[in-house]
Amino acid sequence: MFSPTLQEGGPAKGTRSSRRRQRPVSNEHSTQQPKPKRQRVPLTETSYVNPDSQPEMFEVKADKLDLAVAKRDGIENAVAAPRKDLSVRFKKPKAGERISKGDGSVVLTTTNAYTVSKLPALPDRLRADAQNRQHGAIYSSSGYALALTHTHAFVWPYTATVASPETFTFTLPYPSKNHTDPLPLGSLVPPSASSDEPGLVVVMPVSGKIAYWESISSATTLDFIRQQRSGVEETISGMFSGEHVIQIVNAESAGFILVFSTGRLAYMSVRDAHGRPGISAQFLRNGLSSNALGFFGSIRNALSPNAFRQDIAAARASHGSKVGERVIVAATARGRISSWKIHRGGQHELLTDADIRGELIEAVHEADDDTRQFAPESFEVLDFTFVPRGLEEKYVKVSRLSKALTQGPDVLQHGLLLVSMSDRRQSRYAIVEIVITQNGPEVDTVRPLTSYTTLARPGVPEKPRIYLPRPGLVAFVVFDRAVVIASMVAPPESPDAQLQDDAHILPATFEDVIDFRDEDTLQVVGSGGEEPYTIGQGQGLGQDEQRPNRHRTKNPGVVLLLQGVGTVRVAVTEVDRFATDAPPKVTAKGKLEQAVFFGVKGDNPLVFQGMRELPFSTQEIASAAIEVSNEIVSSKTPFIPTVAASLENNLKSRVSYLEGLVLYLKTLNINLDHRTRWLLLYNAEKMAVATWVWQQHERFLAERPKGEKKTLISEIVTYINENQKTELNTAVGEVDPVRHWFIHDVWRFDIFLAWAYQIIKYAYGERLTDETGVTRLAWEAVTVKNGALFQARQFRSTRARDYGVDPTKVPGGSAIPEPWTATQLILHNSKRLIEFCYKWFETHPPDSPDTSPATASLLRSIREVLPSLTSQYLTGLLDQASWSSQSDDPASQELARKFEQAYDEEVYAKILKLKDFGLWEEAIELAKEYKSFDSLAEVVVQQIISVEQAAQDGVTPGSTVPDTLALADVKKQRMGRLFEEYQEKFAFSAYEVLLENSGVQAVLDFPYDKNGYATKFLRTKPELAKISWINDVQREKDIDHAAETLLNLGLTREQQIWNKKIELSLGKLALMAEEAEQSSVNGNNGRTAGSESWGKNGANLEKIDQELELIKIQDSLYNQILPTIRQGVDESAELELALKEHAVLIPKRQKALLQLFEDGLSRLLKHEALHPSTLIDLLTLASLGEDNAEANGDQFCLALKVAKYGLKGEERTNAERLIWRRCFIRDDWKAVNSTNEKDDYDQLEIVGSTTTYHAMFAVIDEQHSDEKFQPFVKPSEALGVYTESLDRRFEMMDESFLHKLLDSMKWEDKQLRTYVEKSQLDLWYKTTKEAAEKTVAEAYRRITAAKAQANGSAKLLEAISSPQGKKGSGLFGI
Repeated sequence: MFSPTLQEGGPAKGTRSSRRRQRPVSNEHSTQQPKPKRQRVPLTETSYVNPDSQPEMFEVKADKLDLAVAKRDGIENAVAAPRKDLSVRFKKPKAGERISKGDGSVVLTTTNAYTVSKLPALPDRLRADAQNRQHGAIYSSSGYALALTHTHAFVWPYTATVASPETFTFTLPYPSKNHTDPLPLGSLVPPSASSDEPGLVVVMPVSGKIAYWESISSATTLDFIRQQRSGVEETISGMFSGEHVIQIVNAESAGFILVFSTGRLAYMSVRDAHGRPGISAQFLRNGLSSNALGFFGSIRNALSPNAFRQDIAAARASHGSKVGERVIVAATARGRISSWKIHRGGQHELLTDADIRGELIEAVHEADDDTRQFAPESFEVLDFTFVPRGLEEKYVKVSRLSKALTQGPDVLQHGLLLVSMSDRRQSRYAIVEIVITQNGPEVDTVRPLTSYTTLARPGVPEKPRIYLPRPGLVAFVVFDRAVVIASMVAPPESPDAQLQDDAHILPATFEDVIDFRDEDTLQVVGSGGEEPYTIGQGQGLGQDEQRPNRHRTKNPGVVLLLQGVGTVRVAVTEVDRFATDAPPKVTAKGKLEQAVFFGVKGDNPLVFQGMRELPFSTQEIASAAIEVSNEIVSSKTPFIPTVAASLENNLKSRVSYLEGLVLYLKTLNINLDHRTRWLLLYNAEKMAVATWVWQQHERFLAERPKGEKKTLISEIVTYINENQKTELNTAVGEVDPVRHWFIHDVWRFDIFLAWAYQIIKYAYGERLTDETGVTRLAWEAVTVKNGALFQARQFRSTRARDYGVDPTKVPGGSAIPEPWTATQLILHNSKRLIEFCYKWFETHPPDSPDTSPATASLLRSIREVLPSLTSQYLTGLLDQASWSSQSDDPASQELARKFEQAYDEEVYAKILKLKDFGLWEEAIELAKEYKSFDSLAEVVVQQIISVEQAAQDGVTPGSTVPDTLALADVKKQRMGRLFEEYQEKFAFSAYEVLLENSGVQAVLDFPYDKNGYATKFLRTKPELAKISWINDVQREKDIDHAAETLLNLGLTREQQIWNKKIELSLGKLALMAEEAEQSSVNGNNGRTAGSESWGKNGANLEKIDQELELIKIQDSLYNQILPTIRQGVDESAELELALKEHAVLIPKRQKALLQLFEDGLSRLLKHEALHPSTLIDLLTLASLGEDNAEANGDQFCLALKVAKYGLKGEERTNAERLIWRRCFIRDDWKAVNSTNEKDDYDQLEIVGSTTTYHAMFAVIDEQHSDEKFQPFVKPSEALGVYTESLDRRFEMMDESFLHKLLDSMKWEDKQLRTYVEKSQLDLWYKTTKEAAEKTVAEAYRRITAAKAQANGSAKLLEAISSPQGKKGSGLFGI
């Protein structure tokens, strides 16, 4: 073979032209020759043939080598087995795998555009030995796959529906010498006319050895029966040193093309001119040599530099229009395009040979600006494929490719190049349309691939490949660990599309990437395209429509040999959709669905995360995530079956999908908004809760007796309103409402939980069941409600971080829905359910002897769950209040306040109620959890009291009285520890309860108060000040604080005048005692040391003295009124008598003044400590008589002293003006001013008899002992006081009373103004004051003189009480 003397197309060397069969080499062990038509002979153990016998074979070389043995997978022994179809059991699919209809494949992912599925058929040896190097190819025309290793070739029907298909294993005759050598190359040969199955040709790349089997099945059979050689073999001659075969191209029916590493191409035929097996090969002439003749041309041509051309990236054979004729197109990596026309027998002619590298680079730059950043030297052609011919008109119209689609193969060749430009970090890929005419190749449309930029790995078994299966609308680009699906359809008409069309640029249409896991042993090692099956298709390849193994599909695709996985098909879902106005799109939702529904499977070779960023905005992803989550919860996605034999598995799978969704979102590193995060979390909570509730439903069913299979859960589903659940479609067989609800309505779980109480209410109210039935329903209700809410909140606390939210904070705002675990409906029904349990316990005590054991057990179970259910209810109140408070809606704000108030009430009442059912410890823990110190104190103290009371009453079942008292002491010790843990917040509440139930002595005697909380408690309770100061003296030895307590009590809180007097006196005594103690410590200079304590005590003593003076004045006033009320039989009579006697000066029409006087007088008679202003009102409005003034002092002077001691600032000033106003209007100044016909004596007598004169006399007399006492106010200065507003006592009084009182004040003011303006009152004021001053001076002169005569025994009042003093006879220095 390869002899240059042979004519082109001649038969292989050594073949016979005669029809006569070749005689066997030896007649030893010879067997009968097989019939011309292949027979499948059943084999038995008796069919064993001596392996040393040499069967007949076709040979092309003198040295006959034992040919490769072909056998089914797993059959390696010498004993042949009978041939029959293998009966293999299907491998069970794993949980979560989706099985396609009919073909047994497992769907790895699917979208609206394509489906990726793993085919079941794979030879066991390849499955078991997935680590070794291998590569192969897919032959969709015959339905077979081919895989080759260094030592074996495997052929099997890849479309078989069994996991272990019938496999033909061929041991290669000349295995590679080194494991680093290139893998053998092989190709299936179209079947001959006498066979239904293809043949096989294998080329050893380095040695050039070629082996050929005419039929894979006949080769096996013949080898088993050892009748003849099952194939032929040959060696390629003329290969250069270091040259090896890199590709074998099936160009049948013309033959095969071998591509060499040097860039040379050779034609190979496996049949001679008579159609008999025979191998021949010859190198093709290149376009640069004109003297290449024969198979090899001259030696000079073989050794010329042109023989060592650059690497060929791809060589492909066109679908020839004539039998035995094909066009071969080869593309080099640098962009040189060559084409030949090949005829059967090896005749060939060069059609085209041109370098279009520059045109390709320019076209790529125009189509993709990002490629301009790459160096031109990085440009590389990766693969080439032909565009299919004879397409239907509807596909030609929508295609974006050029008009070359309509031309026949005789006119031009139409193909696509896969090109790239790269740097060290990334590559940019593009699909370039080229049209090869007689004038050479031309560049047309460029379709950039923007979704995949990973650098192509060197040294991989399968270089990047491009496929454009019929009808030419979708291209598949196969990389070692990815597949790019790109639409070649023209986009909708638009101005931008028109501009791009003019520039031969394909606008962006559908494009998506399918990524495989980045693992060392997982890579694409072979591929092949699949085209829609049509009758009569495949001319030159045999009758494909009769091939039993061929995959018949309506949509194009590509099949991959994925090492470590098996056979994977990537197929378009509906190719005609790409030609519509609404073609498939890559959407955010679709990407999320792929990651969620297919990424959760650990054995999925596809990877959906971490490979590249999604081309969507954060908002698009957020919206898609919510939509996917909602569809999972409601089972509205096609990826979740709506009929489930095991609903628990269905629910768990949906839980895993939601978990996969959030994990995938985390890998995207996008900042989702708060609303999206919480909505996703709420859905996940509902699914987790639904799974738990379904488990409880099955538990309830198991526990119920036969015939009673309706649980609370099934009843809830039944009674939920039809508008709040998905309706059953009985027409399609939906008959189980419970399963139907859990499949479709889990998103309404808040409604489900709310109905737990309603079922009990309805069953109990309508008498639908007996008391035992109601008890069971109640137990199921509290179990479901408490458990569901607990599971939801536990899920939230443990998983919220995965969703990027804080579980301790409740979301709020108008955009976020209310927490589904705390809706108003759930809270309302939770409250009712808890209170129903209270009432049920009261009428059905668990420990009652009348209660049946079964019912008692249920009641005890309810009681055990009640604290937890209460906790869920209280948490819901807090959550609802928090959510409502964050809303901008005023109605929601008001709702928040209501829930906060409800929580304050319920947290105390509900926790406290637990103790009534013996749940003391649970109540304590619950109170600690919610920091409800009032209820905690109540429960702790009440527990101690109850234990002590039991010991006191002798009711101590199961223990002795001392043990019970010891238990009470243990409880007290715990109370002490709670003091230390929670400090005043708990201690004060505990002492409050202890004080109320056991008295103050229990507070003072509590033994485990190590931090003095009892003293602090008493000091913070003003109403306990009478006890607190005693505790300060006796227990704390704190005289200073005792004095402060007494002072504060007497000055601000004491209402009884006598108590106030005593408390102030005691406080004064305590201060004096402390002062004396300090003086003794500091020595004689203690008071002059200016110590802070001394200054403080001095100020306090001054306050006490002032208050005691006020008390003295009030006592004086009471003593003046006392004689008039002695005849009163009760308080009402006493008041009436006092008013009758002392209110005579108040006009009856001034009812406000009268009411003011009556109120003050009533409090005076009750011995209440009066406000200084009230005391002033009594003194200035009362009629007391002259005798009382002589005994107790002038009432107006006393009023001025009250203002001095009890008021400050403006209040004192206004009070003094009011006092003088009322004093001035007591007299008739019109009469005083009328001096006509009066001598001086009479006039002076009239002035001396006025109330003003007596008040002034008393004030001036007081000034002799207190020079700072200067309360005089001119009549004109007294005008206007309290005519517009009143003092602070009346701030909260009724408006009508205030107006009346202001009118009375104006009446007083009007009287005074009349005297000032009409009767010269300001002048008479001055005259009266001068007269009083002279009288007082004269009185003191006489007293001084009398003292000198009688040792100072006379007093001032005796002097002024003389007839002369009373008549004013000595006013002007008599």
